[in-house]
Amino acid sequence: MLFRLEPNTPRFEVFRLLNTELLYFLEHSVTANTFNQALFTSSPVGQACWDNTKTRENFESIFRELHVAGHIKKQQLFEAVRDHQDLQAFFHTPNRDLLGFLPQPCSDALKTISTHLYCATKDLIPIITAAGGANITAHFNAFRDQAINGNICKTCGMKELAAFRAGVPGGDQWRADYDHQLCKSKYPIFAVHPDNLIPMCDVCNQDAKKAKDLFKHKNGTNRLAFYPYNEEAKNFIDITIDNLRDPEPKIKVEWNTHDPVTLDKLGTWDEVYEIRSRVEGQFRSLEQIIEDEIHPRDSAHLVSRISDEARLKNADTLKRKEWSFWYQKLFATLNQIDIEPFIAKWEFIHEQGVDGGEFILNPT
Repeated sequence: MLFRLEPNTPRFEVFRLLNTELLYFLEHSVTANTFNQALFTSSPVGQACWDNTKTRENFESIFRELHVAGHIKKQQLFEAVRDHQDLQAFFHTPNRDLLGFLPQPCSDALKTISTHLYCATKDLIPIITAAGGANITAHFNAFRDQAINGNICKTCGMKELAAFRAGVPGGDQWRADYDHQLCKSKYPIFAVHPDNLIPMCDVCNQDAKKAKDLFKHKNGTNRLAFYPYNEEAKNFIDITIDNLRDPEPKIKVEWNTHDPVTLDKLGTWDEVYEIRSRVEGQFRSLEQIIEDEIHPRDSAHLVSRISDEARLKNADTLKRKEWSFWYQKLFATLNQIDIEPFIAKWEFIHEQGVDGGEFILNPT
């Protein structure tokens, strides 16, 4: 995460209830020989899971596969879920092969019920009612409230979570997708864990992350990741600019720490969400940035405006303005280095452009 989530970030009560129901079901399945309603809580949530045909069938499927696998596997699965409810502790010491003991049919059935709980069961009216009437859209609106996290993606700081539309009630506003920090294909027991689901922009969630494993690189090596509720990358980032005399100076994102654990987490954040390539792609032309963001009248105005844009942005601005953090870092770098070569080049190009424009308008 570029920015940690705010301490007052609301958890989605529906997810908490479904997570509790799943744990209850697995615990009571350990000693049960038949699938029946007694495996569910007597709450409205348990009743809704039993009454909904598709949800009940998916629960029955995992029960049947676990029964075939035997008592020991049932107990192991229940204990795996029970003993890993603290996601902060899990991020600190991740168990990358948490469900490796499960036979494939059990694993498949667990993924099916977990996905169904997230995709469909969460929208059942009795469960929403049991959660105080707040559906996932209401939770999203609370999550991105300006007094809490704001509408800029906390993962990258580059995009809005979702556009606001004037005259549209809160319940009908668009919302961002929820990202499973621990993807449900590899960590299905966290599919409805309330601490595992975070709204993200579509680029972070759909284009970059997809089903990447936070704790295992694609080459199989282990890695660590920032825990989004109390860790962030923003203090470990520098922007560097090389070859200011070149037609296209190179702008790069660098890490300013030597701590191996932090570097590991920064590397994960970068690889999973493609942070460096996105920032460096946005900053591929310094001249265009100067023109679009500053539009200077002359060299003195250019220097003055760089100084203005180099000032730290306040927290509210970072919560509502796309790219605000990254542009401030870029201009802060420009404000700290000798940019005379760039100014000389800019003046030359600017004068050529003015002279060329005047010739077109007044050829004689």
